[in-house]
Amino acid sequence: MKMPICTSHAPWKAEFGLYGWGVLSTRGEEVAFIRQSIVHDGANAHLIASAPDLLAALERLAHPMADDDDLDYAREVIAKAKGL
Repeated sequence: MKMPICTSHAPWKAEFGLYGWGVLSTRGEEVAFIRQSIVHDGANAHLIASAPDLLAALERLAHPMADDDDLDYAREVIAKAKGL
């Protein structure tokens, strides 16, 4: 059985707080929490926060009419995923 894709309201953002990194939706809903305990917790938070944008970029690139604007968008999303 194929599961429907359901996500919180995108775009998501990563914010550092008192106890670690939170990934929040546009409504301020906590999508994920990465507790501050490992070296790469900030990188993980940025990657999780970019998930809806990464999906959108892949869908645009996979379209038969994809163009340079779609490629530029994908590069922007990759930079967001890397926390740049």
